[in-house]
Amino acid sequence: MSSHVDRPDTPSFPSLPIINSGPERRPDSARFGALFYLGVAGLVLVLALVGWFAWGAWTLRAVWGRVYILHDPGRSEAERVQAAFDLSRDPRVAQQELWAISLRKSLPPIARYVVAEGLTAEAVRPNPRGHGLAVARSEGWPDWLRLLLARPMAYAAACGQPVDREALEELAERTDPILVLWARYTLAASRGGAPSSESILRATAVRDGPYRSLATWLVAALDAPRLAERRANLDTASLWLRTGHPEAAPLWNRWEIRGDRLVLRTTPAG
Repeated sequence: MSSHVDRPDTPSFPSLPIINSGPERRPDSARFGALFYLGVAGLVLVLALVGWFAWGAWTLRAVWGRVYILHDPGRSEAERVQAAFDLSRDPRVAQQELWAISLRKSLPPIARYVVAEGLTAEAVRPNPRGHGLAVARSEGWPDWLRLLLARPMAYAAACGQPVDREALEELAERTDPILVLWARYTLAASRGGAPSSESILRATAVRDGPYRSLATWLVAALDAPRLAERRANLDTASLWLRTGHPEAAPLWNRWEIRGDRLVLRTTPAG
């Protein structure tokens, strides 16, 4: 049996032309060179930033929850005050946010007090002059709030940080004698010292009077050779304010600290 090629009647087909598809397609990395890798790096950076932001928001969810509770007028006073107490002791809360919260008149006064108590020397560091002048010249502040916002300058001076002497001299001329003592301490502890302020502070510490205890702790902070001791004495002087300042004592009359809670007293103090 013969094959098809042997048949004379088998049609022949013309050979197909070879179509040239052009130059071989190069990968994007070869076509764009360095721009390709730059784009990939940018995309990775954006994804990393989004992930970092999401992780930060997730880890701060407790902070945002407390901020919400503090500002919610529908919550009980006890809940709002506890939220403020927790925020004041949370190192994740920025000093600028504590400052802003303490100025909000819509919040319970005791909540503003404990938030302002959470301010440290770090509140002064970014802008010593701005902080000092805001404390010295802002109008409408209660004396207890001005005092608490002046305290970070005392801690800053104890740490060797710069403080604004002009603002402190203005505070030393105010009518609140307790604020005056804190301003005098800060001037005496600041760079260059202030012999007249130191003399006034030491004289108050040895003279019988309602502010002798406060002056004693401030002098102890001034004389302490180590930073830890200076801070410890300032902490004790700060605690004295809760019962020793005539405007602060009524705020604390209904409240007491039990462990990590700030709770209503079963019976008012004193």
